[in-house]
Amino acid sequence: MPAQFRRTDPILRISFAAAVIVVATLAAAQPPETSRPNVVLIVTDDQGYGDASSYGSTDLQTPNLDRLGREGVRFTQFRVNPLCAPTRASLLTGLDSLATGMWRGPSEPARAAAKAKKRGKVTPDEDPDDAAEAGTVRRLHDDLILLPQFLQRAGYATGAFGKWHLGYEARNQPNARGFDEFVGFLGGAHPYWLRANSRLLENGKPLVIEGHTTDVFADRAIAFIRANRARPFFCYLPFNAVHGPMRSADRAADSGKPDWLAHYERRGVPPLRRDYNAVMSHADERIGDVLATLSELGLADRTLVICHSDNGGILHTYPSNNGPLRGGKGQTYEGGIRVPAFMRWPGVIPAGTVSTADAAHYDVFATVLEAAGLPVPERNGRFPVRGVSLLAHVRSAGRTPLPDRYQFWDLYGQCGALHGRWKLVGVIGNHHGRFDQAAREAEQTRFALYDLETDLAEKHDRAAEFPAIYTDLKDRHLAWLRQFVP
Repeated sequence: MPAQFRRTDPILRISFAAAVIVVATLAAAQPPETSRPNVVLIVTDDQGYGDASSYGSTDLQTPNLDRLGREGVRFTQFRVNPLCAPTRASLLTGLDSLATGMWRGPSEPARAAAKAKKRGKVTPDEDPDDAAEAGTVRRLHDDLILLPQFLQRAGYATGAFGKWHLGYEARNQPNARGFDEFVGFLGGAHPYWLRANSRLLENGKPLVIEGHTTDVFADRAIAFIRANRARPFFCYLPFNAVHGPMRSADRAADSGKPDWLAHYERRGVPPLRRDYNAVMSHADERIGDVLATLSELGLADRTLVICHSDNGGILHTYPSNNGPLRGGKGQTYEGGIRVPAFMRWPGVIPAGTVSTADAAHYDVFATVLEAAGLPVPERNGRFPVRGVSLLAHVRSAGRTPLPDRYQFWDLYGQCGALHGRWKLVGVIGNHHGRFDQAAREAEQTRFALYDLETDLAEKHDRAAEFPAIYTDLKDRHLAWLRQFVP
């Protein structure tokens, strides 16, 4: 039996490129269906660390996100990847993004060719410089089992409503990767106001619908919850809010709804920030509707709600807010990887908990599996699962520490490593997924060392003062990169 299924589990199927192995076991250890919690996983898109009231925002109100923190736990050091697709890949597999095959956005051959032919170039979130990446196709590895697949096979109803961004080919679309229902779009961005030529899909087929994407996704998520109230469900709600397109210096059109735009105009918020705030507050409002539905159906106490952003706020297009942090989306400074994050499970997570632990996106995978009474696999595909369950930590109101660990990042040459208070940051050339080349260049490149305990803004390089710490983090980062060399 493969290492990742050494313990009893429901029927599990491992997909490989050339074969399918079906392993059937008795599920005696599986908890009864009525005792398993529902899970609602909400992901906001490009929301900056300072873009929530409870994280210091003074011009943006997010009462429902703040409510999640008051009624559960708010994380102050929750980190993700600095870009959309890598975070989503880690979130659903428990792995470093490089281990999933998704070190940037998906670029499957047919999709890349079609995009190049159609417009001659591609968007930064999806397919950067595909000519330079010939032979290094970015897509989820075939041998990975995603979180919804584990839950689906354990009897959960599974639904995804929003942005996918993990593949365009049929084998990598949501319905092939564990979701019973999907309404959303496959790429990295989509206009908020829906027109006849929108790219929304419903279970693989074009969906023609009017309205605003935030409303469509929230409405479908609520309908899914209502339809599955009598059984355990996993509702994945990855909003495209607050990703572009949005009002910017080069774009006059608003993406926010008129009532929210008027609200922020009355508060004197400038036009660019006004549209951003309107989109974010609208998403927060609809999160409140999801929470209200859980309460109405008597499901709140039996539902684990997790919510976080997929990366830091973007800096160069429209005015998001990363608070006191340096940098933003696409960078491994804290502004690119530290995000607002909340968990709520009444009766399990003490209300009002504030966690300062170094939690991470890939911990969601293990946390949800443990909550569902399922074993956390030792490996997923070829690589060890990196995430750990956060349940013991949050159940204890943060008193039970997480395991001591190192965390690493690489995004087309934006490098980072973290251990406790110490953070290593460096930049090498875009290696286009050739990690042997990346490791060689990183070895010859001087990185900066920051003490986050005294220098949260990452302004003062301490590498010369602490050479042993610098060398330890650098060597570990190089070893981490080299494990992904084919």
